[in-house]
Amino acid sequence: MKLLRFLLEIDGEETREIPFLDNLNIITSKKKSDASGNSVGKSTLGRILDYLFDGSINPIYIDDEFQTPKQEIEQLFTNSEVYVSLEYLGLDNQYSIIKRRLSTDTDLQNYILNGQKVTSKEYIAHIMGSVFNVYSAKPTIRKLAPKFFRTTQHRMTKTVNFDNSRNISKSDINTVFLYLFNFDDTEILSKVHKLKTTIKGYERNLKAFNSVISQDKIVGSISKIKRELAKLEKSLLSSEKGIDKLEIVSKINTIEDEQNSLSIEILSLELKIKNILKTNEILKTSEQHHLIDELRTIYEYASVKIESTLEDYQQALAFHEHLLNTKREFVSHGQDKLQDQHEKATIKFGQLNIQKQSLFDELKSKKKMEEISDTIKEIGKLDKELAKLTAIIDKKDDIDSKLILETQSLTELSSELETELGNVTSFEEKYIENFKDYTCNFYDVEYNFSLHLDREKGECAPHVDDVESNNEGGLKRLEVITFDLAYIKTVSDMQASRPNFVLHDSIDEIDIQHVRKMFDESIKLSGQQIVSMLSDKLDEQDYKKYESYIILELSQDNKFFNI
Repeated sequence: MKLLRFLLEIDGEETREIPFLDNLNIITSKKKSDASGNSVGKSTLGRILDYLFDGSINPIYIDDEFQTPKQEIEQLFTNSEVYVSLEYLGLDNQYSIIKRRLSTDTDLQNYILNGQKVTSKEYIAHIMGSVFNVYSAKPTIRKLAPKFFRTTQHRMTKTVNFDNSRNISKSDINTVFLYLFNFDDTEILSKVHKLKTTIKGYERNLKAFNSVISQDKIVGSISKIKRELAKLEKSLLSSEKGIDKLEIVSKINTIEDEQNSLSIEILSLELKIKNILKTNEILKTSEQHHLIDELRTIYEYASVKIESTLEDYQQALAFHEHLLNTKREFVSHGQDKLQDQHEKATIKFGQLNIQKQSLFDELKSKKKMEEISDTIKEIGKLDKELAKLTAIIDKKDDIDSKLILETQSLTELSSELETELGNVTSFEEKYIENFKDYTCNFYDVEYNFSLHLDREKGECAPHVDDVESNNEGGLKRLEVITFDLAYIKTVSDMQASRPNFVLHDSIDEIDIQHVRKMFDESIKLSGQQIVSMLSDKLDEQDYKKYESYIILELSQDNKFFNI
Protein backbone atom coordinates (compact mmCIF):
# COMPACT_ATOMS: atom_id res chain seq x y z
CA MET A 1 0.00 0.00 0.00
CA LYS A 2 1.42 3.37 -1.02
CA LEU A 3 0.09 6.89 -1.60
CA LEU A 4 1.60 8.19 -4.86
CA ARG A 5 0.34 11.63 -5.86
CA PHE A 6 -2.25 14.28 -5.05
CA LEU A 7 -3.61 16.57 -7.76
CA LEU A 8 -5.67 19.77 -7.58
CA GLU A 9 -7.45 20.94 -10.76
CA ILE A 10 -9.29 24.23 -11.15
CA ASP A 11 -11.39 24.72 -14.28
CA GLY A 12 -9.48 21.97 -16.06
CA GLU A 13 -5.97 23.20 -15.21
CA GLU A 14 -3.55 21.39 -12.91
CA THR A 15 -3.07 23.91 -10.11
CA ARG A 16 -1.16 21.86 -7.60
CA GLU A 17 0.61 18.50 -7.76
CA ILE A 18 1.95 16.85 -4.61
CA PRO A 19 3.98 13.62 -4.92
CA PHE A 20 4.23 11.49 -1.78
CA LEU A 21 7.51 10.10 -0.49
CA ASP A 22 7.94 6.54 0.78
CA ASN A 23 8.23 7.43 4.48
CA LEU A 24 8.28 10.95 5.96
CA ASN A 25 6.20 13.66 4.22
CA ILE A 26 6.34 17.18 5.65
CA ILE A 27 3.87 19.99 4.91
CA THR A 28 5.12 23.30 6.24
CA SER A 29 5.27 27.05 5.74
CA LYS A 30 8.01 28.79 3.75
CA LYS A 31 11.13 29.02 5.90
CA LYS A 32 12.64 32.18 4.52
CA SER A 33 9.66 34.46 4.79
CA ASP A 34 8.84 37.44 6.96
CA ALA A 35 5.10 36.75 6.73
CA SER A 36 3.33 34.47 9.14
CA GLY A 37 3.04 30.82 8.24
CA ASN A 38 -0.44 30.61 9.76
CA SER A 39 -3.62 30.32 7.67
CA VAL A 40 -1.81 29.31 4.50
CA GLY A 41 -3.53 25.91 4.20
CA LYS A 42 -1.14 23.49 5.90
CA SER A 43 -4.11 21.46 7.20
CA THR A 44 -6.01 21.57 3.92
CA LEU A 45 -4.39 18.52 2.28
CA GLY A 46 -5.34 16.27 5.20
CA ARG A 47 -8.92 17.52 5.17
CA ILE A 48 -9.18 16.98 1.41
CA LEU A 49 -7.79 13.46 1.72
CA ASP A 50 -10.40 12.79 4.39
CA TYR A 51 -13.04 14.19 2.00
CA LEU A 52 -11.79 11.83 -0.73
CA PHE A 53 -12.46 9.04 1.74
CA ASP A 54 -16.12 10.12 1.81
CA GLY A 55 -15.72 12.66 4.59
CA SER A 56 -17.46 16.01 4.92
CA ILE A 57 -16.43 18.99 2.82
CA ASN A 58 -17.19 21.45 5.65
CA PRO A 59 -13.75 21.36 7.37
CA ILE A 60 -12.16 22.41 4.07
CA TYR A 61 -13.92 25.79 3.86
CA ILE A 62 -15.83 26.28 7.16
CA ASP A 63 -14.03 28.08 10.00
CA ASP A 64 -13.70 25.61 12.89
CA GLU A 65 -14.08 28.21 15.65
CA PHE A 66 -16.91 30.38 14.32
CA GLN A 67 -18.51 27.82 11.97
CA THR A 68 -18.76 30.41 9.19
CA PRO A 69 -17.64 29.89 5.56
CA LYS A 70 -14.28 31.23 4.44
CA GLN A 71 -15.60 33.45 1.69
CA GLU A 72 -12.69 33.19 -0.77
CA ILE A 73 -12.74 29.38 -0.72
CA GLU A 74 -16.55 29.21 -0.78
CA GLN A 75 -16.63 31.47 -3.86
CA LEU A 76 -13.95 29.33 -5.52
CA PHE A 77 -16.02 26.17 -4.97
CA THR A 78 -19.17 27.93 -6.20
CA ASN A 79 -17.81 29.76 -9.25
CA SER A 80 -15.23 27.24 -10.49
CA GLU A 81 -14.99 23.53 -11.14
CA VAL A 82 -12.51 22.35 -8.53
CA TYR A 83 -11.47 18.69 -8.62
CA VAL A 84 -9.12 16.82 -6.28
CA SER A 85 -7.69 13.36 -6.86
CA LEU A 86 -5.42 10.83 -5.15
CA GLU A 87 -3.33 8.24 -6.94
CA TYR A 88 -2.21 5.21 -4.96
CA LEU A 89 -1.09 1.59 -5.11
CA GLY A 90 -3.55 -0.58 -3.24
CA LEU A 91 -2.91 -3.53 -0.98
CA ASP A 92 -3.29 -5.69 -4.10
CA ASN A 93 -0.52 -3.60 -5.75
CA GLN A 94 -3.05 -2.27 -8.27
CA TYR A 95 -2.90 1.39 -9.38
CA SER A 96 -6.01 3.47 -8.63
CA ILE A 97 -7.17 7.08 -8.90
CA ILE A 98 -10.02 8.37 -6.76
CA LYS A 99 -11.42 11.81 -7.61
CA ARG A 100 -14.15 14.15 -6.37
CA ARG A 101 -15.34 17.66 -7.03
CA LEU A 102 -15.09 20.25 -4.27
CA SER A 103 -18.46 21.98 -4.33
CA THR A 104 -20.85 23.47 -1.77
CA ASP A 105 -23.65 21.82 -3.75
CA THR A 106 -23.85 18.21 -2.56
CA ASP A 107 -25.37 17.14 -5.88
CA LEU A 108 -22.11 18.16 -7.61
CA GLN A 109 -19.83 16.29 -5.20
CA ASN A 110 -19.64 13.39 -7.62
CA TYR A 111 -17.51 10.25 -7.33
CA ILE A 112 -14.95 9.38 -10.00
CA LEU A 113 -12.96 6.15 -10.03
CA ASN A 114 -10.15 5.59 -12.52
CA GLY A 115 -11.60 8.22 -14.83
CA GLN A 116 -15.16 6.93 -14.73
CA LYS A 117 -18.07 8.51 -12.88
CA VAL A 118 -19.49 5.92 -10.46
CA THR A 119 -21.99 5.72 -7.63
CA SER A 120 -20.91 6.44 -4.07
CA LYS A 121 -21.45 2.76 -3.26
CA GLU A 122 -19.07 1.62 -6.03
CA TYR A 123 -16.53 4.29 -5.10
CA ILE A 124 -16.51 3.37 -1.39
CA ALA A 125 -16.46 -0.37 -2.09
CA HIS A 126 -13.33 0.09 -4.22
CA ILE A 127 -11.56 2.07 -1.49
CA MET A 128 -12.58 -0.39 1.21
CA GLY A 129 -11.19 -3.28 -0.80
CA SER A 130 -8.03 -1.72 -2.25
CA VAL A 131 -6.98 0.45 0.72
CA PHE A 132 -8.40 -1.34 3.76
CA ASN A 133 -8.87 -4.94 2.56
CA VAL A 134 -12.43 -4.87 3.88
CA TYR A 135 -15.17 -6.67 1.94
CA SER A 136 -17.79 -6.87 4.69
CA ALA A 137 -20.41 -4.38 5.86
CA LYS A 138 -18.36 -3.40 8.89
CA PRO A 139 -16.24 -1.56 9.76
CA THR A 140 -17.39 1.32 7.56
CA ILE A 141 -15.12 3.79 5.80
CA ARG A 142 -16.12 6.64 8.11
CA LYS A 143 -15.32 4.62 11.21
CA LEU A 144 -11.84 3.81 9.87
CA ALA A 145 -10.83 7.14 8.30
CA PRO A 146 -10.34 9.08 11.58
CA LYS A 147 -7.57 6.64 12.58
CA PHE A 148 -5.57 7.35 9.42
CA PHE A 149 -6.47 11.00 8.86
CA ARG A 150 -5.98 12.77 12.18
CA THR A 151 -7.16 16.13 10.88
CA THR A 152 -8.80 17.58 14.01
CA GLN A 153 -7.69 18.43 17.53
CA HIS A 154 -9.83 15.58 18.86
CA ARG A 155 -8.24 13.01 16.58
CA MET A 156 -4.77 14.34 17.40
CA THR A 157 -5.29 14.04 21.16
CA LYS A 158 -7.11 10.68 21.42
CA THR A 159 -5.16 7.47 20.94
CA VAL A 160 -8.14 5.11 21.13
CA ASN A 161 -11.33 7.20 21.03
CA PHE A 162 -10.28 9.01 17.87
CA ASP A 163 -13.80 9.16 16.38
CA ASN A 164 -15.92 11.84 18.07
CA SER A 165 -19.00 11.46 15.85
CA ARG A 166 -22.29 11.26 17.70
CA ASN A 167 -23.23 7.84 16.36
CA ILE A 168 -20.09 6.01 17.52
CA SER A 169 -20.91 2.99 19.70
CA LYS A 170 -19.03 0.46 21.77
CA SER A 171 -19.73 -2.08 19.05
CA ASP A 172 -18.13 0.25 16.47
CA ILE A 173 -14.97 0.62 18.57
CA ASN A 174 -14.84 -3.12 19.07
CA THR A 175 -15.19 -3.82 15.32
CA VAL A 176 -12.66 -1.13 14.29
CA PHE A 177 -9.96 -2.26 16.70
CA LEU A 178 -10.36 -5.95 15.97
CA TYR A 179 -10.00 -5.06 12.29
CA LEU A 180 -6.95 -2.86 12.97
CA PHE A 181 -5.36 -5.72 14.88
CA ASN A 182 -5.59 -8.12 11.95
CA PHE A 183 -9.07 -9.60 12.38
CA ASP A 184 -9.93 -10.29 8.73
CA ASP A 185 -13.55 -11.39 8.51
CA THR A 186 -15.39 -8.97 10.79
CA GLU A 187 -18.70 -10.41 9.54
CA ILE A 188 -18.00 -13.38 11.85
CA LEU A 189 -18.53 -11.07 14.82
CA SER A 190 -21.98 -10.06 13.58
CA LYS A 191 -22.87 -13.66 12.77
CA VAL A 192 -21.70 -14.92 16.17
CA HIS A 193 -23.58 -12.14 17.96
CA LYS A 194 -26.73 -12.86 15.96
CA LEU A 195 -26.46 -16.61 16.60
CA LYS A 196 -25.93 -16.11 20.32
CA THR A 197 -28.96 -13.82 20.49
CA THR A 198 -31.04 -16.34 18.52
CA ILE A 199 -29.89 -19.24 20.71
CA LYS A 200 -30.73 -17.32 23.89
CA GLY A 201 -34.19 -16.65 22.47
CA TYR A 202 -34.68 -20.33 21.64
CA GLU A 203 -33.47 -21.34 25.10
CA ARG A 204 -35.95 -18.96 26.76
CA ASN A 205 -38.80 -20.23 24.59
CA LEU A 206 -37.80 -23.85 25.16
CA LYS A 207 -37.72 -23.29 28.90
CA ALA A 208 -41.18 -21.74 28.75
CA PHE A 209 -42.61 -24.61 26.67
CA ASN A 210 -41.05 -27.24 28.91
CA SER A 211 -42.52 -25.49 31.93
CA VAL A 212 -46.01 -25.45 30.39
CA ILE A 213 -45.71 -29.07 29.26
CA SER A 214 -44.57 -30.14 32.70
CA GLN A 215 -47.07 -28.10 34.73
CA ASP A 216 -50.08 -28.98 32.57
CA LYS A 217 -48.98 -32.62 32.24
CA ILE A 218 -49.47 -32.32 28.49
CA VAL A 219 -47.73 -35.56 27.55
CA GLY A 220 -49.97 -37.56 29.90
CA SER A 221 -53.06 -35.70 28.65
CA ILE A 222 -52.20 -36.54 25.04
CA SER A 223 -51.90 -40.24 25.87
CA LYS A 224 -55.21 -40.16 27.76
CA ILE A 225 -57.03 -38.40 24.89
CA LYS A 226 -55.65 -40.89 22.36
CA ARG A 227 -56.95 -43.79 24.47
CA GLU A 228 -60.41 -42.17 24.73
CA LEU A 229 -60.51 -41.50 21.00
CA ALA A 230 -59.59 -45.10 20.20
CA LYS A 231 -62.35 -46.29 22.51
CA LEU A 232 -65.00 -44.00 20.96
CA GLU A 233 -64.00 -44.86 17.39
CA LYS A 234 -64.15 -48.53 18.23
CA SER A 235 -67.59 -48.18 19.81
CA LEU A 236 -68.85 -46.26 16.78
CA LEU A 237 -68.09 -49.17 14.43
CA SER A 238 -67.88 -52.06 16.87
CA SER A 239 -69.52 -55.51 16.55
CA GLU A 240 -72.89 -55.81 18.21
CA LYS A 241 -74.64 -59.13 18.74
CA GLY A 242 -72.31 -60.83 16.33
CA ILE A 243 -72.84 -58.26 13.60
CA ASP A 244 -69.82 -56.32 12.49
CA LYS A 245 -70.84 -52.84 11.43
CA LEU A 246 -67.62 -52.39 9.53
CA GLU A 247 -68.64 -55.36 7.41
CA ILE A 248 -72.10 -53.82 6.85
CA VAL A 249 -70.54 -50.56 5.68
CA SER A 250 -68.26 -52.53 3.37
CA LYS A 251 -71.27 -54.34 1.85
CA ILE A 252 -73.08 -51.04 1.33
CA ASN A 253 -70.04 -49.68 -0.49
CA THR A 254 -69.92 -52.80 -2.70
CA ILE A 255 -73.62 -52.47 -3.58
CA GLU A 256 -73.19 -48.80 -4.44
CA ASP A 257 -70.27 -49.65 -6.73
CA GLU A 258 -72.44 -52.26 -8.50
CA GLN A 259 -75.33 -49.78 -8.78
CA ASN A 260 -73.03 -47.23 -10.36
CA SER A 261 -72.06 -49.76 -13.05
CA LEU A 262 -75.72 -50.67 -13.62
CA SER A 263 -76.71 -47.01 -13.90
CA ILE A 264 -74.21 -46.56 -16.72
CA GLU A 265 -75.46 -49.71 -18.47
CA ILE A 266 -79.17 -48.72 -18.13
CA LEU A 267 -78.48 -45.25 -19.46
CA SER A 268 -76.66 -46.70 -22.47
CA LEU A 269 -79.52 -49.14 -23.24
CA GLU A 270 -82.14 -46.43 -22.93
CA LEU A 271 -80.22 -44.28 -25.39
CA LYS A 272 -80.00 -47.11 -27.96
CA ILE A 273 -83.75 -47.99 -27.67
CA LYS A 274 -84.70 -44.35 -27.92
CA ASN A 275 -82.63 -43.98 -31.13
CA ILE A 276 -84.37 -47.03 -32.72
CA LEU A 277 -87.86 -45.72 -31.91
CA LYS A 278 -87.05 -42.25 -33.18
CA THR A 279 -85.62 -43.59 -36.47
CA ASN A 280 -88.70 -45.76 -37.11
CA GLU A 281 -90.97 -42.83 -36.49
CA ILE A 282 -89.06 -40.74 -39.02
CA LEU A 283 -89.16 -43.53 -41.65
CA LYS A 284 -92.88 -44.02 -41.11
CA THR A 285 -93.78 -40.38 -41.80
CA SER A 286 -91.61 -37.78 -43.41
CA GLU A 287 -89.20 -40.18 -45.11
CA GLN A 288 -92.01 -41.93 -46.95
CA HIS A 289 -93.51 -38.71 -48.25
CA HIS A 290 -90.06 -37.53 -49.20
CA LEU A 291 -89.45 -40.65 -51.35
CA ILE A 292 -92.81 -40.33 -53.12
CA ASP A 293 -92.27 -36.63 -53.85
CA GLU A 294 -88.79 -37.44 -55.10
CA LEU A 295 -90.16 -40.12 -57.47
CA ARG A 296 -92.82 -37.74 -58.84
CA THR A 297 -90.16 -35.10 -59.54
CA ILE A 298 -88.03 -37.64 -61.46
CA TYR A 299 -90.97 -38.60 -63.73
CA GLU A 300 -91.93 -34.99 -64.39
CA TYR A 301 -88.36 -34.11 -65.26
CA ALA A 302 -88.36 -36.90 -67.85
CA SER A 303 -91.53 -35.34 -69.42
CA VAL A 304 -93.38 -38.54 -68.79
CA LYS A 305 -97.00 -38.37 -67.76
CA ILE A 306 -97.79 -40.39 -64.76
CA GLU A 307 -101.05 -41.58 -66.30
CA SER A 308 -99.27 -43.02 -69.33
CA THR A 309 -96.85 -44.99 -67.17
CA LEU A 310 -99.16 -45.87 -64.36
CA GLU A 311 -98.07 -49.42 -64.17
CA ASP A 312 -94.39 -48.44 -63.89
CA TYR A 313 -95.23 -45.84 -61.28
CA GLN A 314 -97.18 -48.31 -59.16
CA GLN A 315 -94.28 -50.72 -59.34
CA ALA A 316 -91.85 -47.99 -58.29
CA LEU A 317 -94.06 -47.10 -55.36
CA ALA A 318 -94.22 -50.73 -54.34
CA PHE A 319 -90.44 -50.93 -54.57
CA HIS A 320 -89.94 -47.86 -52.41
CA GLU A 321 -92.45 -49.12 -49.90
CA HIS A 322 -90.57 -52.38 -49.72
CA LEU A 323 -87.31 -50.44 -49.34
CA LEU A 324 -88.68 -48.48 -46.37
CA ASN A 325 -90.04 -51.61 -44.72
CA THR A 326 -86.67 -53.31 -45.14
CA LYS A 327 -84.90 -50.30 -43.61
CA ARG A 328 -87.29 -50.27 -40.65
CA GLU A 329 -86.68 -53.96 -40.07
CA PHE A 330 -82.94 -53.41 -40.24
CA VAL A 331 -83.05 -50.51 -37.80
CA SER A 332 -85.34 -52.40 -35.42
CA HIS A 333 -83.17 -55.51 -35.43
CA GLY A 334 -82.09 -56.31 -31.87
CA GLN A 335 -84.59 -53.94 -30.25
CA ASP A 336 -86.28 -56.74 -28.34
CA LYS A 337 -82.94 -57.92 -27.01
CA LEU A 338 -82.03 -54.40 -25.88
CA GLN A 339 -85.38 -53.98 -24.13
CA ASP A 340 -84.92 -57.31 -22.40
CA GLN A 341 -81.45 -56.30 -21.19
CA HIS A 342 -82.79 -52.94 -20.03
CA GLU A 343 -85.60 -54.62 -18.08
CA LYS A 344 -83.21 -57.08 -16.39
CA ALA A 345 -80.76 -54.28 -15.47
CA THR A 346 -83.58 -52.14 -14.07
CA ILE A 347 -84.87 -55.04 -11.99
CA LYS A 348 -81.34 -55.79 -10.72
CA PHE A 349 -80.85 -52.12 -9.78
CA GLY A 350 -84.08 -52.18 -7.80
CA GLN A 351 -83.07 -55.38 -6.03
CA LEU A 352 -79.74 -53.84 -5.06
CA ASN A 353 -81.55 -50.79 -3.76
CA ILE A 354 -83.67 -53.02 -1.55
CA GLN A 355 -80.53 -54.81 -0.26
CA LYS A 356 -78.82 -51.52 0.48
CA GLN A 357 -81.83 -50.13 2.30
CA SER A 358 -81.99 -53.32 4.32
CA LEU A 359 -78.37 -52.94 5.33
CA PHE A 360 -78.97 -49.30 6.29
CA ASP A 361 -81.92 -50.33 8.37
CA GLU A 362 -79.83 -53.05 9.98
CA LEU A 363 -77.07 -50.55 10.77
CA LYS A 364 -79.54 -48.04 12.24
CA SER A 365 -81.24 -50.68 14.26
CA LYS A 366 -78.09 -51.50 16.23
CA LYS A 367 -77.69 -48.03 17.69
CA LYS A 368 -79.81 -44.92 17.69
CA MET A 369 -78.67 -42.13 15.42
CA GLU A 370 -78.69 -39.71 18.39
CA GLU A 371 -76.10 -41.84 20.15
CA ILE A 372 -73.93 -41.95 17.03
CA SER A 373 -74.21 -38.18 16.71
CA ASP A 374 -73.16 -37.66 20.34
CA THR A 375 -70.19 -39.97 19.86
CA ILE A 376 -69.10 -38.10 16.75
CA LYS A 377 -69.37 -34.77 18.59
CA GLU A 378 -67.27 -36.10 21.44
CA ILE A 379 -64.67 -37.38 18.97
CA GLY A 380 -64.53 -33.92 17.33
CA LYS A 381 -64.08 -32.22 20.70
CA LEU A 382 -61.28 -34.59 21.68
CA ASP A 383 -59.63 -34.16 18.25
CA LYS A 384 -59.50 -30.38 18.78
CA GLU A 385 -58.02 -30.75 22.24
CA LEU A 386 -55.50 -33.28 20.94
CA ALA A 387 -54.50 -30.93 18.09
CA LYS A 388 -53.97 -28.07 20.54
CA LEU A 389 -51.82 -30.14 22.89
CA THR A 390 -49.92 -31.78 20.04
CA ALA A 391 -49.18 -28.31 18.56
CA ILE A 392 -47.45 -27.35 21.82
CA ILE A 393 -45.31 -30.49 21.68
CA ASP A 394 -44.58 -29.93 17.96
CA LYS A 395 -43.58 -26.31 18.60
CA LYS A 396 -41.32 -27.41 21.44
CA ASP A 397 -39.73 -30.08 19.20
CA ASP A 398 -39.31 -27.50 16.41
CA ILE A 399 -37.52 -25.10 18.76
CA ASP A 400 -35.41 -27.99 20.02
CA SER A 401 -34.36 -28.86 16.45
CA LYS A 402 -33.57 -25.24 15.57
CA LEU A 403 -31.59 -24.87 18.79
CA ILE A 404 -29.47 -27.89 17.87
CA LEU A 405 -28.81 -26.53 14.35
CA GLU A 406 -27.97 -23.01 15.54
CA THR A 407 -25.71 -24.40 18.26
CA GLN A 408 -23.87 -26.44 15.63
CA SER A 409 -23.50 -23.32 13.46
CA LEU A 410 -22.20 -21.38 16.46
CA THR A 411 -19.67 -24.12 17.19
CA GLU A 412 -18.38 -23.96 13.61
CA LEU A 413 -18.24 -20.15 13.65
CA SER A 414 -16.58 -20.19 17.06
CA SER A 415 -13.78 -22.26 15.56
CA GLU A 416 -13.28 -19.64 12.83
CA LEU A 417 -13.55 -16.89 15.44
CA GLU A 418 -10.87 -18.57 17.54
CA THR A 419 -8.50 -18.57 14.55
CA GLU A 420 -9.18 -14.87 13.91
CA LEU A 421 -8.70 -14.02 17.58
CA GLY A 422 -5.40 -15.90 17.49
CA ASN A 423 -4.29 -13.53 14.70
CA VAL A 424 -5.41 -10.58 16.81
CA THR A 425 -3.46 -11.80 19.83
CA SER A 426 -0.28 -12.24 17.77
CA PHE A 427 -0.66 -8.77 16.28
CA GLU A 428 -1.36 -7.27 19.72
CA GLU A 429 1.75 -8.83 21.24
CA LYS A 430 3.93 -7.36 18.51
CA TYR A 431 2.17 -4.01 18.72
CA ILE A 432 2.66 -3.78 22.50
CA GLU A 433 6.35 -4.47 21.98
CA ASN A 434 6.68 -1.71 19.36
CA PHE A 435 4.56 0.78 21.33
CA LYS A 436 6.70 0.27 24.43
CA ASP A 437 9.87 0.78 22.38
CA TYR A 438 8.60 4.08 20.99
CA THR A 439 7.30 5.43 24.30
CA CYS A 440 10.48 4.40 26.06
CA ASN A 441 12.49 6.19 23.40
CA PHE A 442 10.39 9.37 23.61
CA TYR A 443 9.36 9.42 27.27
CA ASP A 444 11.87 7.10 28.97
CA VAL A 445 8.77 5.24 30.19
CA GLU A 446 7.17 2.16 28.65
CA TYR A 447 3.52 2.87 28.07
CA ASN A 448 1.22 -0.08 28.41
CA PHE A 449 -1.45 -0.84 25.86
CA SER A 450 -4.02 -3.61 25.92
CA LEU A 451 -6.99 -4.57 23.82
CA HIS A 452 -8.49 -6.30 26.87
CA LEU A 453 -9.62 -8.99 24.49
CA ASP A 454 -12.48 -11.19 25.69
CA ARG A 455 -11.95 -14.32 23.61
CA GLU A 456 -15.19 -15.90 24.73
CA LYS A 457 -17.33 -12.94 23.65
CA GLY A 458 -15.08 -11.87 20.78
CA GLU A 459 -14.99 -8.33 22.15
CA CYS A 460 -12.29 -5.86 23.13
CA ALA A 461 -11.91 -2.65 25.10
CA PRO A 462 -8.65 -0.95 23.94
CA HIS A 463 -6.89 1.21 26.49
CA VAL A 464 -3.58 3.02 26.88
CA ASP A 465 -2.18 3.32 30.40
CA ASP A 466 -0.86 6.82 29.91
CA VAL A 467 0.00 7.72 33.49
CA GLU A 468 3.00 9.83 32.50
CA SER A 469 1.48 11.99 29.75
CA ASN A 470 -0.72 15.07 29.95
CA ASN A 471 -4.28 14.96 28.66
CA GLU A 472 -3.65 17.93 26.43
CA GLY A 473 -0.70 19.56 24.75
CA GLY A 474 2.37 18.33 22.99
CA LEU A 475 2.96 15.23 25.10
CA LYS A 476 -0.53 13.93 24.33
CA ARG A 477 -0.08 14.59 20.61
CA LEU A 478 3.24 12.80 20.77
CA GLU A 479 1.56 9.83 22.39
CA VAL A 480 -0.92 9.67 19.51
CA ILE A 481 1.96 9.79 17.03
CA THR A 482 3.88 7.00 18.80
CA PHE A 483 0.63 5.02 18.87
CA ASP A 484 0.31 5.39 15.09
CA LEU A 485 3.97 4.82 14.27
CA ALA A 486 3.88 1.63 16.36
CA TYR A 487 0.88 0.53 14.30
CA ILE A 488 2.63 1.10 10.95
CA LYS A 489 5.72 -0.75 12.18
CA THR A 490 3.60 -3.67 13.41
CA VAL A 491 1.78 -3.86 10.04
CA SER A 492 5.19 -4.11 8.42
CA ASP A 493 6.56 -6.61 10.95
CA MET A 494 3.50 -8.88 10.66
CA GLN A 495 3.16 -8.32 6.90
CA ALA A 496 -0.52 -7.62 7.53
CA SER A 497 -2.87 -6.46 4.77
CA ARG A 498 -3.60 -3.16 6.46
CA PRO A 499 -2.95 0.50 5.51
CA ASN A 500 0.57 1.66 6.37
CA PHE A 501 0.09 5.41 6.18
CA VAL A 502 -1.08 8.09 8.60
CA LEU A 503 -1.59 11.86 8.48
CA HIS A 504 -0.92 14.00 11.56
CA ASP A 505 -2.13 17.58 11.55
CA SER A 506 -0.41 20.40 13.41
CA ILE A 507 2.42 19.02 15.53
CA ASP A 508 3.61 22.51 16.55
CA GLU A 509 2.96 21.92 20.26
CA ILE A 510 5.43 19.03 20.38
CA ASP A 511 8.88 19.85 21.69
CA ILE A 512 11.49 20.11 18.93
CA GLN A 513 13.62 17.41 20.54
CA HIS A 514 10.70 15.00 20.19
CA VAL A 515 9.95 16.25 16.66
CA ARG A 516 13.48 15.34 15.60
CA LYS A 517 13.14 11.86 17.12
CA MET A 518 9.77 11.44 15.46
CA PHE A 519 11.14 12.44 12.05
CA ASP A 520 14.07 10.09 12.41
CA GLU A 521 11.83 7.18 13.40
CA SER A 522 9.41 7.97 10.58
CA ILE A 523 12.23 7.88 8.02
CA LYS A 524 13.06 4.33 9.15
CA LEU A 525 9.48 3.13 8.66
CA SER A 526 8.21 0.90 5.87
CA GLY A 527 5.21 3.18 5.67
CA GLN A 528 4.18 6.79 5.11
CA GLN A 529 3.67 9.55 7.67
CA ILE A 530 2.34 12.93 6.56
CA VAL A 531 2.75 15.79 9.07
CA SER A 532 1.98 19.49 8.98
CA MET A 533 3.86 22.08 11.01
CA LEU A 534 5.19 25.64 11.05
CA SER A 535 8.71 25.98 9.73
CA ASP A 536 9.50 28.20 12.74
CA LYS A 537 9.88 24.97 14.75
CA LEU A 538 12.95 24.06 12.71
CA ASP A 539 16.27 25.80 12.98
CA GLU A 540 18.50 26.09 9.94
CA GLN A 541 20.30 22.83 10.67
CA ASP A 542 17.00 20.94 11.14
CA TYR A 543 15.57 22.51 8.00
CA LYS A 544 18.51 21.40 5.90
CA LYS A 545 18.43 17.90 7.40
CA TYR A 546 14.74 17.35 6.63
CA GLU A 547 14.32 19.60 3.58
CA SER A 548 14.31 16.64 1.20
CA TYR A 549 11.22 15.29 3.01
CA ILE A 550 9.18 18.45 2.49
CA ILE A 551 6.43 17.70 -0.07
CA LEU A 552 4.55 21.00 0.24
CA GLU A 553 5.81 24.45 1.30
CA LEU A 554 3.15 27.14 1.58
CA SER A 555 3.19 30.86 2.26
CA GLN A 556 0.94 33.89 2.24
CA ASP A 557 1.81 34.28 -1.45
CA ASN A 558 1.36 30.59 -2.17
CA LYS A 559 -1.68 29.36 -0.28
CA PHE A 560 -3.04 25.91 -0.92
CA PHE A 561 -5.72 26.98 -3.44
CA ASN A 562 -3.56 29.82 -4.84
CA ILE A 563 -6.15 32.44 -3.90
